[in-house]
Amino acid sequence: MGTSAGLTERERDVLRAIIQDYISSAEPVGSRSVARKYGFRLSPATIRNIMADLAELGYLDQPHTSAGRVPTDLGYRVYVDSLMSRRPLTRAEESMIERKFRPPQGEVEDLMREASKLLSGLSRSVGVVLVPRVDQLAVKRIEFFHLAGERVLVILITTSGQVHHSMVILDEVIPQDELNKIARLLNTLVEGLSLSRVRQLLVKKMAEEKAMYDELLRRALKLGQKSFAGDMEGEVYIGGTANIMDQPEFADVEKMRSIFAAFEETSKLVKILDQCLTQEALTTIIGSENVIRELQDLSLVTAPYWCGEHLLGTLGVIGPTRMEYSRIIPLVDFTAKLVSRHLTEVAS
Repeated sequence: MGTSAGLTERERDVLRAIIQDYISSAEPVGSRSVARKYGFRLSPATIRNIMADLAELGYLDQPHTSAGRVPTDLGYRVYVDSLMSRRPLTRAEESMIERKFRPPQGEVEDLMREASKLLSGLSRSVGVVLVPRVDQLAVKRIEFFHLAGERVLVILITTSGQVHHSMVILDEVIPQDELNKIARLLNTLVEGLSLSRVRQLLVKKMAEEKAMYDELLRRALKLGQKSFAGDMEGEVYIGGTANIMDQPEFADVEKMRSIFAAFEETSKLVKILDQCLTQEALTTIIGSENVIRELQDLSLVTAPYWCGEHLLGTLGVIGPTRMEYSRIIPLVDFTAKLVSRHLTEVAS
């Protein structure tokens, strides 16, 4: 967490001005430019001394080819945490986003793709949406369909509307009418529980089963354990990766290649988005704070989305560290609330 508590009022004002100027121009900022644009009653020489002090404290850096200064990751952190003017979206801006958001009537996965496209279009950066691991989801209903021999098709429907299919092979043939009874029995046990909680419950019930004589319950618990045994990973949807190419700081071909390689290796993105999800709040990761080395020239703003009281996943924007945080943060926050509202309405 960055703090400007140790800075004087002058230093705070100059740092804020430099960061705002660099965000809009992508050019190193000089003392004369700060004095002229921001109306400080200070001479360029005084501002230059303040900039030198800020550089010594680690908030600014000086590219060797320029007399101007640029913010460091620490400078951006202090700016986001304590210098930036925070304003919510206006009602007109919210209405515009709501009009652009056209959630499809089909699978929830289509909704997530639409959300990533919406974020990338509005931010002019990269939109990302983490679809949660299935074991984080709450069960609405489970159904079983006999295929051939000992094979059974398992259909899992979550409270958020996602549908997952799997096939299990049993050590005995169970006819369809009995599968229907098993499904009804299991649904009374697991409805509304997360899959991770369902697994714990089934293990507990199986341990108790030895003292029970109900053959249907024995079969139900055994089939339930097989159905919920898989460890299904989260998925990430990415929209607008080409937007990164429009940013002047990524003109270097090698740097661009490594960034695109990181986007292709989605397991790395899942890892960082999973970490954001544990915060259960709006999160900003700036530059070198990112554990993914190839993405340390970028920043990430994320917010969680929910279905009712169930935390499902996280969505956000990836862009240059020079991103317009004052605009992107409320955009991400509102989009997460919009997606949460839609998922909750679908589930109700």
